[in-house]
Amino acid sequence: MKKLILLLIIFTINHSFSQIINGTIISSEDNSPIQYAKIGFDNIEKGTFSDEKGNFSIDLSNIDSNSILKIEIAGFETYKISVMNLKQTNSSKIILNPKITEIQEVSILNKKYIEKNLGFTSKSKKIHLDYLPRNSPTALKKYSKEELDKPQVEIAVPIQAKSKSKIIKININFAKFNISTPIPARFIIYSELDGKPDKIINSEDIIFLVNNENIKENVLSLNISDKNIWFKDKIFVSFQPLDRNFSGNFWLSAGLLGNTFIRSYVENWKKLPGGIVPAINIDVKSEK
Repeated sequence: MKKLILLLIIFTINHSFSQIINGTIISSEDNSPIQYAKIGFDNIEKGTFSDEKGNFSIDLSNIDSNSILKIEIAGFETYKISVMNLKQTNSSKIILNPKITEIQEVSILNKKYIEKNLGFTSKSKKIHLDYLPRNSPTALKKYSKEELDKPQVEIAVPIQAKSKSKIIKININFAKFNISTPIPARFIIYSELDGKPDKIINSEDIIFLVNNENIKENVLSLNISDKNIWFKDKIFVSFQPLDRNFSGNFWLSAGLLGNTFIRSYVENWKKLPGGIVPAINIDVKSEK
């Protein structure tokens, strides 16, 4: 009887450990690691990111075996696998295939373009969204441990152009900025479907550093004209810091009466309560 109990305990422990999956995400094109890939599920707010070397670890405890794990990043086809198959696979490598996109030739002959700024330009210091490091006293009081274990939320704002436009710069207005170490962050451009963010438009990840050097008069401007991103009608531009372990804090200026959407990993988008919309806007060249 004692032996049976011991075997059951060992089985339970091994089964528990088996729920944690470790792996590396690489490109099928050149076997290079893919950093900051988003890993998660459509209907569950649980997931992780790959690190700078493409490595990741995810706890699948209490996740239904039939659930579909999804990996998403700009420039690559979305990867999907059932939790059951992921647990059964012997390989620690997940290979993503580059997304084949048709590059539209844009003729600028005999066309006139005008420069515009589109989006939200509030410089309010009273209405804002705060970003706090994981271990700050304020964050520890304000958020639960479960919330602090998640990454900073990805926040997407709608922007609309009546004519075909090329994105030149993405801008963010800060109500407050006080950090001592640079923070990696990401912009993603999404198409729109049923009023929400849908497919990734940019063909490569837009990673940059948020630091004192690239913020002038409380505005961060990132030139992405070389990404050749064109759009018409409505898109969503998202912002997400990729590290919660920084020193200091910062606030995004914001306004009201907007339809902003948030998520942590790849789960379904949720509307940000209160109609708050952060001051994210873009400089474009639009067909006249």
